[in-house]
Amino acid sequence: MRARAREAGYDALVAFSQDNVTYTAGFLVPSHATNRFRRTITVIAGDTFACEIVVSVEEKQAIARSRFRDIRAYDQFSENPADVLADALIEAGAAKGQIAIELDYMPAIDFLHLKRRLPDATFVECKELYFRARMIKTDEEVGIIRKVGLLTEQVMHEAIKDIRVGMTEIDVARFLVDRMIAGGSTNFKYRVGSGVNSSITNCGTTHKKIEAGDIIRIEVLGDLDNYRSNVTRTAVVGKPTERQRSVLAKLIQAREICKTMLKPGTPVSELYRAYVAACRQNGIEPTLRFLGHGIGQTIHEEPYITDTRDIVLERNITFTMEPLYMMPGEMGFHVEDMYVVTADGYDTITGNISNNDELIEVG
Repeated sequence: MRARAREAGYDALVAFSQDNVTYTAGFLVPSHATNRFRRTITVIAGDTFACEIVVSVEEKQAIARSRFRDIRAYDQFSENPADVLADALIEAGAAKGQIAIELDYMPAIDFLHLKRRLPDATFVECKELYFRARMIKTDEEVGIIRKVGLLTEQVMHEAIKDIRVGMTEIDVARFLVDRMIAGGSTNFKYRVGSGVNSSITNCGTTHKKIEAGDIIRIEVLGDLDNYRSNVTRTAVVGKPTERQRSVLAKLIQAREICKTMLKPGTPVSELYRAYVAACRQNGIEPTLRFLGHGIGQTIHEEPYITDTRDIVLERNITFTMEPLYMMPGEMGFHVEDMYVVTADGYDTITGNISNNDELIEVG
C-alpha cells in the first residue's frame, strides 16, 4: 500500500472502512463492525510512518493483533479521533501534502474537522487504489478464500439434502446456521427463497412453507478469518417442469461459454458481453447488469464482471460468476460459484461438491 501511494504521488494514505482497515492491519477491531460512534483508522505516510488509531477499549487487542506497532488510542467520551488523525498526519509531515483518504466512507463531521485542522492539505479519494491492490490476492489469501468457500459449499450441500415439503424457509436456514457455526464461520449471511419468494433477487427468509413444485434459491455468504464466500444453488421440490429445466440450462450454457475465457489477459467487459450474448441467443435477458464480482475482504469488490470496467483478469484474482434470471411474481434461478485466475487459466474454488449444472431435486 505504501508503494502504491508513492506511485500515485500521495504523501499519506488513510483508511476508515472496516474492510480497508482490516486489510491493512490484518485483523478486525470488533467494535468497528457494530458501533458507528467509534472510529478505527489506519495511516501510512512517507517511507516509514505507519499507525493505527483505535478506541481505548480496543487498544490492548490492537497491540496484540495488529500489524501496526504504533497503536494510538483515544477516549470515546472526551477525545475526538479526528484530532488524533490530524496529529498523526502532522507528525508524518503530511500537513501540507496530498492525503488520499476514504471520502466515500469517512463521516462528513470527521472530514470537516480534519480540514479545519489541516487547512493546507489536499484531500483526494483513494477507493480505487485500495480496490486495485486488494483485487490481486496473495497465495495466503487465496488459501483462506478456498477454505471458507469449501465450508460454505459443503454446508449448503448437506442442508439441501434435508429439505422436505412442509418445512419453512426458516427451517432450512436453521440447518445452514448450525452447520456454518460448527465449521467456524460466525459472521455470515444467508437467503432462502421458495416459490414466488425465489423471484426476489435479494429475498428475505420467511415462514413460508415449502410446497411441491417450488423453486428454492439458497444463497450463503460465509466468513472466515475476515474473508468471504458467496455460493448459491437453485433446487426444485420434486421433478422439474420442462420450462424450469430449460431456463436453468440456458443460464448454465452461458456460464460454460464464459469459463472458456477465464485466463490472464481477458478483459472482464468481454466476459460480460459473451454472457449477455449467449443468454439473448437463447431468448432470455440477464436480470443483473453484471455476471459476477470479486470476492475477498468483502462480498462485492473489484473486479465487477460488467462492461463498465476496464479491468483485465490477472493471476490470483478471486471472483464469482452468478448467472441469474428472475421471473417476478413467479420464480427465480441463480447459480453462483467462486473461481481464481491461475497462471494459464482458472481453478474452481467451489462447484465440486454440490450440483451446479442442473436443478437440484429435493423433498
